[in-house]
Amino acid sequence: MSPINIDITTRGAVSPRAREQALEKLSDLEMVVKGPILGARVVLTAEANPRIATPARAEAEIDLQGRSIRARAAAPSMDAAVDDVAERLHRHLRRYVDRLITRQREPAQPGPGEWSHRSWSPPRPPTFLRPVGEREVIRRKSFAYGPMSVGEAADALEDLDHDFFLFCEADTGADAVLYWRDDGRLALLEAAPARAHAGDGAIPEPSRLQEPIEPDAAVAEMNAVDHRFLFFQNARTGRGNVIYRRYDGHYGLIEPA
Repeated sequence: MSPINIDITTRGAVSPRAREQALEKLSDLEMVVKGPILGARVVLTAEANPRIATPARAEAEIDLQGRSIRARAAAPSMDAAVDDVAERLHRHLRRYVDRLITRQREPAQPGPGEWSHRSWSPPRPPTFLRPVGEREVIRRKSFAYGPMSVGEAADALEDLDHDFFLFCEADTGADAVLYWRDDGRLALLEAAPARAHAGDGAIPEPSRLQEPIEPDAAVAEMNAVDHRFLFFQNARTGRGNVIYRRYDGHYGLIEPA
């Protein structure tokens, strides 16, 4: 078995020992899967600010035959951050492999009148660029998760394989959104003011909309900025909502149950 090609980037005062630890931990992951790991990328960041409780961050991503598996961790020491991120990657890999095995054991197509959420489905089509005047909010979803830490929400985001995840943050009791930025890093959207730092390597960002607004106003804002999603505080409920672009060009709305 050929060794994994691991690219390690360091930021700040990261010791050579931490680099070697990351190489060793990620090299062991290939034993979890049968197929080859095409490559891995690790970013180790040591913050210089002594007021940050978890100044050591480790972010890792592996390419499993074209499928990216990611994890991130923050800890008081770099040794702990590397151990944590390797454990998270191992857990994500194990769950991914278990899902593949389950799908292989099921019939490729359900029987007449049957449907399974694990049955094969075709790739999603490109998003239809529907004209602004024709867009409507035609689907609402709700979530009923209990309060989560940022790390637990990051695990849920990875498990669901979504671009973003709306949750109630356990530390603050406020609704927040975790999402993947275009540069591949994890960001945490909160109502202003954003925290000075966030755990598990998530980059804290203030919400674009600082004050509660009506859902109709959120739709108008989406029409104007044309982002993939928009996090806002619903003036009717006081809770965080997300409006997002569907693949058919209309909007969906996610709100707490």
